[in-house]
Amino acid sequence: MILMMIMINDPEKSCLSVALSLLGRRKMASYTLRKKLENKGYTPDEIQAAINRLLEWGYLDDRSFAVTLIRNKNTKQSKRKVFYDLIKAGIDKYLAQTLLEHYYPDELEIENCLATATKLLASERGKVPKKAAKQAAETEADIYQKIHARLVLKGYSVNSVYTALEQVFERENY
Repeated sequence: MILMMIMINDPEKSCLSVALSLLGRRKMASYTLRKKLENKGYTPDEIQAAINRLLEWGYLDDRSFAVTLIRNKNTKQSKRKVFYDLIKAGIDKYLAQTLLEHYYPDELEIENCLATATKLLASERGKVPKKAAKQAAETEADIYQKIHARLVLKGYSVNSVYTALEQVFERENY
């Protein structure tokens, strides 16, 4: 309804109508919306006025956007990766850290790291041909190091990686 009134009053697409159209397609942070509107050639004053109006109406909310992003990614990615995704989307660092503490507890990161480590171990074990016992022991150490490195590269904390690998390799040895 609001969008229709804006389009009727202004035959050329106003900054606000474009912003509403963009938000109608997907949720985004105010930083991302600002960049998209800048790319479309709107002036900083027009953009700020549109963003202020959207904030006033409740259509633009960085906090709720960040919470949604965390909930969508906290079962697939490390806390560090989600943090950098939030920063990339334009969420304030302090807000990102605060929300991650609340919506992505350390226990969940360990669970995710454990699940990833289990998948990586199965993948690595499938690659290793059956060898003599001596070579197999060396291979286990190599596999451990490879998985450790891959988990750290995925952004998991060193403590989470050690905890997950300890559980995975303990389970495998029984």
